[in-house]
Amino acid sequence: MNAAPKPFAALVEDSPLAPLLEHVWIGAPDTACRGSGASDADLVYVQVDALSGECDRMLDAMARRYRGDASRHGRALLSQWSKFYFRLAAPAAIAAALTLHRPLAMAADRCTVALRDGVPVALHLPHDALSDATGEPARRYRSLVQEHLCVVIDILSACAQMAPRVLWGNAGNLLDALFDAHRTGAASAQASLDAAWMFGSMCLADGERNPLRESVRSMTPRSALLPTPFRARRVCCLRYEIPGERQLCASCPLLLTMNDEQIAEQAAGD
Repeated sequence: MNAAPKPFAALVEDSPLAPLLEHVWIGAPDTACRGSGASDADLVYVQVDALSGECDRMLDAMARRYRGDASRHGRALLSQWSKFYFRLAAPAAIAAALTLHRPLAMAADRCTVALRDGVPVALHLPHDALSDATGEPARRYRSLVQEHLCVVIDILSACAQMAPRVLWGNAGNLLDALFDAHRTGAASAQASLDAAWMFGSMCLADGERNPLRESVRSMTPRSALLPTPFRARRVCCLRYEIPGERQLCASCPLLLTMNDEQIAEQAAGD
């Protein structure tokens, strides 16, 4: 009989990311208890590498949340879905690496995501997810990047016929913010070194160029209405393609192409 899943946050209580981890678990969902409570009766559990079978459900969820049409705005809608998912998966790997100095085994075929009405709300990692401590960034983040993000991004990009770089941009933007959360405190030096590796010239196992390279850049904007330096994503998340979604995120690269009047309109909408 499988042991009950344990809250991952309890293992990394000293991490600044602990509040983001309340829905991440070590161990498979307890099948005997699934649907037994009012809060989880509507959960659908899916092995992460099988998410392609949930594409319609995921698109419908985002269409309800953001409006738009699943058939016409699929790229932008699944791009937004990926942000919900990455907020579950990425903080766990960063917290394990910087607080415990341990790699987190996150192979997609061993992880389970809980969906509520198509939206990811919990992530279950393998019961033996934590490996031995190591100082090598390549070992601490290999599973996150190559065994998890690569699989999820391939699935989502195929579902919506979207360029993978949009989704890698979403992941990179979040990872940059998670490293930044550690720039003060005991893990600050390690966070800087790990970020340099994550967004540098490392390659994937098959020799492919790092898809996270320079996900976020520090730019000098033409307009005085934008901060200098300006933190800019390399690739836009496409949210603007959804009808009615005219407000760009604070790091959108499209802001760098706007005139002062357009930027002022964006600021007024905050």
